[in-house]
Amino acid sequence: MSDNKKSGTYYEQLFICECLNKGMDVSVPIGDYNQYDVIIDTSKTLFRVQVKGTASKRRDRRSGYSITTGMGRHTSKKTRYQDDAYDILAALVISDGYQYWYIIPKDKVGTNLTLKLFPSPDSKAKWEKYRHGWDLICKM
Repeated sequence: MSDNKKSGTYYEQLFICECLNKGMDVSVPIGDYNQYDVIIDTSKTLFRVQVKGTASKRRDRRSGYSITTGMGRHTSKKTRYQDDAYDILAALVISDGYQYWYIIPKDKVGTNLTLKLFPSPDSKAKWEKYRHGWDLICKM
């Protein structure tokens, strides 16, 4: 099993634990042939969630963290998910021992193959409005 596969499983499990802690109902599809990793049931809506994560800063440390939103083994050969592949992207950044979840609707991800995330209190970056955006999928 590749390190990427192990890391992906780790991030998925962290997401599941976070959802359970927030009182959400979570289902995990059998197999890994779907274009989503987890299903969240709010009792009103089912959300298909694609989970991604990183704990590695970009080479230029001021550039934050990158999340690759495409599928495929090699970064240079990533392909986009279909428009209806999932509903929510749950992107985790682990920085200095803290977990920062970005809960981003698929339609906002659009055709981006990479998202640059900057989990700092004073960040005004594009994706910061989705940091800890759990209200998109649950009532806490």
